[in-house]
Amino acid sequence: MSFVRIVFIVFATTAIAATAYVGYHGAGGESFDLDRSVRAGSGGTFVGGGRIK
Repeated sequence: MSFVRIVFIVFATTAIAATAYVGYHGAGGESFDLDRSVRAGSGGTFVGGGRIK
């Protein structure tokens, strides 16, 4: 294997392991302010012209 390939595999494995570790330990979990974060949305441009009245 070439040096670049080894570095890439090590970097990718480290990134996957770090993401799994952080996700397992609760970072990026559920939000507790869901009532405040829900916004009124439009039906898009095909329904009612896309405006909120």
